[in-house]
Amino acid sequence: MKQLIIQLVIGLICGVSFAQNNEVFIDFTTQKYIGSESKLQREKYFAMHASYNDHEFAADAAYLFDNLGIEFGRTFGGPGPYATYKKGDLSIENAERLAKSNAQRFLNSPLYENYRTTDLIITNHPRDAFQLKKDYEKAAAFNVAYLKNAYPEMPKYYEVMNEPFVHAKDYVKTYDETDEVILEMSKFHKLVADKVHAEIPNIMVGGYSAAWPEYDKNNFAIWNTRMKVFMDTAGESMKFFATHIYDGRNVEGDFNYRSGSNSEAILDLIESYSYQKWSLVKPHLISEYGYTAKGLQGEPYSPTLNGVCLMSYNKILMSLLDKPDRLLKAVPFITGKATWFYKDDRNPNKHPYPWVLLRKTDDGSYEYTHLKKFWELWKDVQGSRIHVQSINPDIQAHAFLNKNKAYVALNNLADEPQSVPLNFLNKSQNLIENITIRRSYTTATGFPKLVYFTDIKEKTDITLKVGETVIIAYDLKENTFLNSITERNYYSKTCLEKIEANKTLTFKIDDVVSGEKGIATLKMGLGRTHELSKKPILKINGTIVTIPENWAGYDQAGREQFFGVIPVPTPLKNIKTGENIIELTFPDSGGYVSSIIVNTEVYSN
Repeated sequence: MKQLIIQLVIGLICGVSFAQNNEVFIDFTTQKYIGSESKLQREKYFAMHASYNDHEFAADAAYLFDNLGIEFGRTFGGPGPYATYKKGDLSIENAERLAKSNAQRFLNSPLYENYRTTDLIITNHPRDAFQLKKDYEKAAAFNVAYLKNAYPEMPKYYEVMNEPFVHAKDYVKTYDETDEVILEMSKFHKLVADKVHAEIPNIMVGGYSAAWPEYDKNNFAIWNTRMKVFMDTAGESMKFFATHIYDGRNVEGDFNYRSGSNSEAILDLIESYSYQKWSLVKPHLISEYGYTAKGLQGEPYSPTLNGVCLMSYNKILMSLLDKPDRLLKAVPFITGKATWFYKDDRNPNKHPYPWVLLRKTDDGSYEYTHLKKFWELWKDVQGSRIHVQSINPDIQAHAFLNKNKAYVALNNLADEPQSVPLNFLNKSQNLIENITIRRSYTTATGFPKLVYFTDIKEKTDITLKVGETVIIAYDLKENTFLNSITERNYYSKTCLEKIEANKTLTFKIDDVVSGEKGIATLKMGLGRTHELSKKPILKINGTIVTIPENWAGYDQAGREQFFGVIPVPTPLKNIKTGENIIELTFPDSGGYVSSIIVNTEVYSN
């Protein structure tokens, strides 16, 4: 495993990047909205994969939850009607009895009084949640009775089961039979959701917790046989669509980096198909994200693996911060002590679970892993969004203002170090009194570092290492917003359109609100083999627009084909209020345009 991780780190450092204009523009005087969202909701983005009924955090609760600002995210404490200890008894009486016992465990937690929350995801392993062609009605009724009584604070989010479709083979003898299992699982999701929503209005049911969203694989067969089937069957009843995003290799599929353009294409396709079916974008729930690969479990604790994970957490987080108006919650896959793993058959040498916050040492005590640095980096980052613009899609940027404290977050997705000029708009630089910089990166040997630089008076540029995330904290003079800018996304009513040589694909986008001053980007989702063109003739309302040769993240050369979003900047004047027509003409056949989205950022004055 050590050799694998070193190779990964070398690959991150030695890859090829595109030469780009790396300028980042910052404006402390302009408040930014994405849809109607401006304030950073920390409970949405800075949770851990744990619940407040977990006793193992009690000793350090003030430090973890008050000081670092860690929120709770997800637990496997759902109804699970087929769990072994429930003895196959699906009666309402058994559900209520077990539920009240579960509620008491929450009430008895030392964290309950100060850290209880409704902002929690509950789920179950498929083996506990589902049995093929059993009495679905009875199981759903059990779930409802259990949910009504099992939690002193009703969780907001209920994933009916975790990563179900990769377990479809567990229910049948051959892979040829799994399509039927997927359909039945989807029907069960719908039945449970309808019953729960009818009787418990303050909980949201969704799914399907996709473990392997490699939707473009086999000419988009994975999309057509998984997510599309689920959305067609159960989507009407879902309050959200749940997806897991991992760099590396999660359960099945190819080794690749989802962070950057690939994860954007996955989520944009889900959003676009949602809009196509219901004329609205149902929100995402990213109930796990991070880094995983084969061969990690049962190995000695590795700071180098922690470093790789931290890079993935931050890359994916920076993309998800773009979606506050269509994202309910995003949970980095970092667990507590995972004491169960020390007894697992996959772990004969009693090593820590690879994704723990606290690991057992040789003397039996516990100490923090480097994964704590995720929350140390983002500690105290809060407030309202402010306008920040990165010219290069490989340089991710977000900014927030909390009273007289501003935070600018930058991340490098490129495969080489990047020098980033910092340009301040509307005399914002005159407001700066002091600067503190936090830098999260890995050393040449892969060791994760988090370093602080304080008492800086001026900073006009910064060089980002490969995979580095930086938080620049500014102490400002008194400041009020002078303007606002609002970002919106507009979707075509068609998606996943087949590409044929010299045949023009036309996408109509309605109800756009443009403006006189602002920024526009066409987000083109594309899935096709590497030798085929990524630069069609593009017309926006009849005007030819040049497609750049860069996108967020790596070139995807290690994948079977390219599947990603290519952002195409265009003057806002090319985007009309009302109907817009997008035309794409490729010189060669093969693959699909997976999604077309018009993104605008319009100033209020």
